[in-house]
Amino acid sequence: MLSVLIEGTVTAAPVSRTSARGTAFVTAQMRCAGEDGEAVWCSVIAFSASAAEALLALASGDAVAVAGHAALSQWEKNGEHRVGMKVTASRVMTVYEAGQRRKASTPRGASDGE
Repeated sequence: MLSVLIEGTVTAAPVSRTSARGTAFVTAQMRCAGEDGEAVWCSVIAFSASAAEALLALASGDAVAVAGHAALSQWEKNGEHRVGMKVTASRVMTVYEAGQRRKASTPRGASDGE
């Protein structure tokens, strides 16, 4: 397994699921920029409550960064060979979350322009 930090955009609304054994998890699909501007498609799965909650707050088109373990995947579509990644997310960072952290760390009475 590879340890990765990837960033890209969510391509469809993340989905909350439950395994046959009752384990809750969330799945999502991401489009990341690859070499020469080609898309790298990433399937993301999150088991931790914090990563799952962060994914569920996203919608199609939202920017996101995901840290976790990954494995390369490959398939064929319409006779064309494609490559992607399957990522088990341990941490999910969104632009919204970064803004909230920035607000929390700004001293009271300080403003962004000063």
